[in-house]
Amino acid sequence: MIALLRSDAYRVLHSRWIWGVAVIVAFLLLAPGLMMRWTSMGPVCYDDLTSSALTMAGVQMLAATMASIVCCDRTDIGFARSILSSLGERARMVWFAEKCVFSLALAAVLIMFAFVVGLLGLFVSGVPVMTPEPAWQVAAWLGCTWLCAAPYVVLTVLVAHLTRSEGVTIGFAVLSAGGLLEGGLLIGIDFLYALLGGEFLTVTAAVGPWMPAEIASAVGAGAQTMLSADNAVHLEPAVRALLVCLPLTVATVAADALLVSRRDVA
Repeated sequence: MIALLRSDAYRVLHSRWIWGVAVIVAFLLLAPGLMMRWTSMGPVCYDDLTSSALTMAGVQMLAATMASIVCCDRTDIGFARSILSSLGERARMVWFAEKCVFSLALAAVLIMFAFVVGLLGLFVSGVPVMTPEPAWQVAAWLGCTWLCAAPYVVLTVLVAHLTRSEGVTIGFAVLSAGGLLEGGLLIGIDFLYALLGGEFLTVTAAVGPWMPAEIASAVGAGAQTMLSADNAVHLEPAVRALLVCLPLTVATVAADALLVSRRDVA
């Protein structure tokens, strides 16, 4: 698997799109800081680091989209099929599992890059941070941010391997990581429940806090919120991420390696 990871890393680093993503992320995070520096705004300040230096909404969407590009690169489709046709089932399992592992590693790099650039944006803006969190909380928050993005990343990889369609995979990445699929599913179930005589939004109120999108939203509010049990289920979002996002990620990787590897590669 190490050789495959190196091969994918080389291919991504020598592609144009990855540097375009880096430029766009840097611009979106640095531009607000430069505007604060150059405009005559009144005195403002940020409460803490983790809710100011990185925007959660969009990070997981971008991570999932990057995974779809990695798995649906048109220049790699023919090569992958020719290689897979000559491999045994065990080697195919390693191949598909490696795509998940590489996409998760790429998501981790994206989150770290965005956070560092976000910190640079705070420095450029000259706006003070009132109560910066200790280093362990920042590290835990970054890890939890990655964990919240992980299910969307590996689910996108699974869809890419099942459909072999770049358009479908990118569409799924945007809709799922944006929380639209989860929200639509819950609303649909609530609607059916209401038709059967139940109260509308009852299912959403009960299940919503355990959905990955809701957990990610709570984590995105910062380390303090991530470690607080002051919510509807009286359980820290970090714990909910471990209970929901981690098993879902592992199960999806297993499904990709065990099931998709048995499909015909033609």
